[in-house]
Amino acid sequence: MRDALYSVLIFVTRGLYWLLRHVLPVQNTVVFLSRQSDVPAIDFRLLQEELRRKAPNLRQKTYCRRMDGEGAGTLGDLLRLIRPTLALLSARGCFVDGQCIPLSLYKQRRGFVAVQIWHAPGALKKFGWQAVGTADGRSVRDAERWNMHGHYSFIPCASKATQEIYCQAFRVPPEQVPVLGMPRVDEILRIVADEDVRERIYAAHKSWRHMTKILYLPTFRKDKPLNIQPLLSLFTPELRQRYKLIIKPHPNDAMPAAPDFAALTAIPAHDLFSVADVIITDYSAAAIEASLVGKPLYFYVPDLEEYSQSTGLNIRLEDEMPSAVFEDFSELLAAIEGGEYDAAQLLRFRQKYISAADRENTRRIVAEFLERLQNQ
Repeated sequence: MRDALYSVLIFVTRGLYWLLRHVLPVQNTVVFLSRQSDVPAIDFRLLQEELRRKAPNLRQKTYCRRMDGEGAGTLGDLLRLIRPTLALLSARGCFVDGQCIPLSLYKQRRGFVAVQIWHAPGALKKFGWQAVGTADGRSVRDAERWNMHGHYSFIPCASKATQEIYCQAFRVPPEQVPVLGMPRVDEILRIVADEDVRERIYAAHKSWRHMTKILYLPTFRKDKPLNIQPLLSLFTPELRQRYKLIIKPHPNDAMPAAPDFAALTAIPAHDLFSVADVIITDYSAAAIEASLVGKPLYFYVPDLEEYSQSTGLNIRLEDEMPSAVFEDFSELLAAIEGGEYDAAQLLRFRQKYISAADRENTRRIVAEFLERLQNQ
């Protein structure tokens, strides 16, 4: 019954969209549409600022509403997309930062420029069409029904290695994935050079200043709540005097309880990069972002073999960062205590996955977007 309802809904709305597309006049607007957060994320904010500078007459419309979990893909969820869908009808272009049903489902007018700004600068784990049919991905039926990741004009990426991944995940040819960089790279490089960011954090957390700060950035695991107890149990009273464990949960994870020697925080991860002495993650794309700051980066992956087979990985961590990958957290702590780190290995990792490591990423993307608008 549900499948039949969706089929009828798609057929009817596609016809209506086609009709309205030929009736409504084109307005000088660009739409920013996100289902990743309730407010524009840093990528959108940087793009909007640059567009205001370079094309002040191009009006911006922004629609942000986080939608995850049980409500995603329901009829109620679809009804909330009516306003942004109508905005797309008369716009000249759009930016999205994830799967966008109004864009993928309905064919836009000729000359419309649609840009996918993926909400991470790369992807350690498989996603999109790479993950279709897996436990963490969509079913083949749903992916085909909604024409998942369809109708993009171009998809900026941060490196040639990432380009190959995006071609698979979005099912597009390389020419649609130009290596222009990602806006958030500009922001990360700005933050780590900004002393005021560090001082604001230390003003709020005075005890952090003189401790070695370990930042832990775990990825979201579908149907598995965040479990930090294995990590906490290894911090002896002596280690607690010297180390501050800062845990930044994924937005989809509930905030677990933690003892005083560990800090679970809502401070943006990019700001935390400025004070962290050591960064630990698992399969999160935050690893690629963290490589920009040049601080020791480790991977705690106790389920590496299982995860590789179930969800699937785009990057073989044991090949790329062999001396920084640990399945046992006690061994990882021992490596931190030892004080030796292969900085050259980290640099190679960064250069492979973020080749556009300057503060011109946003400018390049906006320039490409505006050039395509002018050539409509």
